[in-house]
Amino acid sequence: MRVAILTGYEFSVLGGAERLILDLARVLDAEVVVPHFNEAIVSHYDPGREIQIRSLGHPLPDEPTRQIAGMRLFRKATLDYDFYICIDDMAVRYLSNRVPHLYYMLTPRRAMYDMYYQFLEQKSPLSRILYTPALALARAADRRFVQRHVKNLACISHTVRTRIQKIYLRDARVLYPPVHTDRFTWRPSEGYWLSVGRVDKWKRVHLQVEAFSRMPEKTLVVVGQVYPGYEDLARNAPPNVIFRHVQGEEEMRNHFSRCEGFITTAIDEDFGITPVEAMASGKPVVAVREGGYQETVVDGVCGRLVAPDPDDIKRAVLETGRHSDAFREVCQRRAALFDFSTFADEARSMVWDYQE
Repeated sequence: MRVAILTGYEFSVLGGAERLILDLARVLDAEVVVPHFNEAIVSHYDPGREIQIRSLGHPLPDEPTRQIAGMRLFRKATLDYDFYICIDDMAVRYLSNRVPHLYYMLTPRRAMYDMYYQFLEQKSPLSRILYTPALALARAADRRFVQRHVKNLACISHTVRTRIQKIYLRDARVLYPPVHTDRFTWRPSEGYWLSVGRVDKWKRVHLQVEAFSRMPEKTLVVVGQVYPGYEDLARNAPPNVIFRHVQGEEEMRNHFSRCEGFITTAIDEDFGITPVEAMASGKPVVAVREGGYQETVVDGVCGRLVAPDPDDIKRAVLETGRHSDAFREVCQRRAALFDFSTFADEARSMVWDYQE
């Protein structure tokens, strides 16, 4: 059976979604179909270039026309596979062809639904006037399309499953993203806390910086791309907060293995793979009590779940850091529940169940 994974992701940045797509393709021996892709990004996650990537030869424009262009591209695509897995709401437009399929949803588009108001807050008054009716029309079209054309739904977490139930009044099967736990190792702590991910409005890294500004005896290392508008956060950070550029997979695993603990503060994260990677390295996690973190981090067992507040973060870091080595075995056992082998078995079973 020839399986295709359709996605509007163009592999232009390093991210959890890109890694998940390639892992899914590896498990199913599937071809990934994208508008366009960056060879360097793909090679970062697939050094041997074993996974087949098919470009439709049409790089997507920037917003505000990007979404519409991606939908049109997939709606008009000419493909010939036995089974299709769509990852996002651009690629899902291909399902108007009524083919055997699964919509494996990372999340409903957040600017249209659960983060609608936060999205509008970032816009100018004139932009809000334009975006408000446009998003209302987009929501209606999205719901109508899923109702008419999507037969099989799956998602990456129970957090996303709840969003799907609220928005589409549909249920979805949960398939957690995988971690290759055998690639992670524990090493004695070198006394720094680690944060991994892009620095933007959604990740709330400013909370981490503020917390560590109140703990000059502790060090925080932030690894990730600093997005426009957040350069001052990195430039004006206290001496004990160090920002570093995105690094290779081996270097990142080395950072995980030697840290004292891991910290993450994203807003209502869909799933969040980095805390699981930290636990696979035997390190405790301090995360906000929101979204997918509540499904992976067991409060008081694998670390702490806290409010998105610098004082709460500070208390959790100090408390957990006093005996971080004691978390080693329980964190690794917890991470094993999300291992690649489990993901592979469940993904194959899911595709088999949904064949027509």
